[in-house]
Amino acid sequence: MFSALSNPSISTPRTALWSAGLVTLVLGGCLIAGCLEPLVAVAVIAAGALPLGRAVLLTLAVWLAGQAVGFGLHDYPRDLQTVAWGVGLGAAALAALAGAAGVLAITADKPVWLRAGLAFVGAFVANQLTILGVEQVLTGACAVRPGVISLVGAVNAGWLGGLLALDAVLRRTAVAMPAFGRAA
Repeated sequence: MFSALSNPSISTPRTALWSAGLVTLVLGGCLIAGCLEPLVAVAVIAAGALPLGRAVLLTLAVWLAGQAVGFGLHDYPRDLQTVAWGVGLGAAALAALAGAAGVLAITADKPVWLRAGLAFVGAFVANQLTILGVEQVLTGACAVRPGVISLVGAVNAGWLGGLLALDAVLRRTAVAMPAFGRAA
């Protein structure tokens, strides 16, 4: 798997700054455009730019920040079912990360644009299957809702496109930062 962080020219403080910037960007977007977190897009970017351990931490940080916004600002109900759904969304985010990382590992010799697209598909499928499983456990039913799934897919695809564009701009700067698909 590619990892810009194994490059000694990219320091840990820069990685932390990059990760904090991504969390802030997603949180800001979540506050402005509604609270549908682009966890699949974050998982793909994290898997493509960070070692797996740091990618897990970044994905969980974005998920946790979204939960804080939901429970703190949007006044989500504080009941067992809502909390369980929140935990389930965290599990789905980690499944998306695993899906993206797996695809990136087996497509290492492909062009970055193809790897990103395939990683998105793998991450999205893993995410949605996990959410269906969480729904089955929590409600006893497993209903496929094409409208909701397509909205989640569109939001995440839009975020991924924007994050990849920002990533491309950052790669052209003189500052060494983690970058999607940068070979170690």
